[in-house]
Amino acid sequence: MASNPPANCCAQGFKHTGVASGKIVDYEGIKYYVTGDESLASSKLHLILTDVIGYSFINIQLIADEYAKTGYFVVIPDLFSDDSAPLNPPATFNLFNDWFPKHTPEITQPIVDKVVELIRSKWNPEYLVATGFCFGAKYAVRLLGAGKVQTVAIFHPSFVSIDEVKAIKGPLYIGASEVDTIFPANLRRDTEDVLKEIGAKYRLTLNHGVAHGFSVRGDVSDPWIKYAKERVFADAVDWFRISYEIEYKK
Repeated sequence: MASNPPANCCAQGFKHTGVASGKIVDYEGIKYYVTGDESLASSKLHLILTDVIGYSFINIQLIADEYAKTGYFVVIPDLFSDDSAPLNPPATFNLFNDWFPKHTPEITQPIVDKVVELIRSKWNPEYLVATGFCFGAKYAVRLLGAGKVQTVAIFHPSFVSIDEVKAIKGPLYIGASEVDTIFPANLRRDTEDVLKEIGAKYRLTLNHGVAHGFSVRGDVSDPWIKYAKERVFADAVDWFRISYEIEYKK
């Protein structure tokens, strides 16, 4: 594995405050949070694949709103058919045993494929990027391997296999947390070794003092966590920009 399966830390964190500027829509039986100027969708579209808390979580909606300000139409699909995991579940809840069996790759991948088919048929963007948070990172990496998106950013990934990393066909950014049993140092180094071996265009940042989930569920009252969250967001925006300018705007 390049990263371990989801565990209870994947559902722990803090709810942020703010008012989302997008809206919930339904396309072909799948709900989405969409935000930004839809007239941009045919040129630059950003697909966000969420952690286990899902598309209706205010934190990810606020992040999507910020990505939209950088010149993208942004879509967040409901990967879980209205069955997202609860934030900060009770001790009796075991994410891997109680929730994950209903959302295995065999169940989730067809949803992701349907989402991408819709994006291509409805908007056919010139430049399609994907961001994967924790659970969603696996599917973002898979899309990069299948050539269905041009550039990917992932944060504190879970359940990504080494073979999925080996298969990527475009630039990959990884925002990693220093304290992370899901993407620990040994698996992070294994991932870096593979990326170097295949000659991938990649960037990996390791962020001081933050735990798994910091980029979306971190305690932003802690200045180091707030800094890391904002830094990896800016890194991803820059990664998408430079990948477009160097790789695709030819």
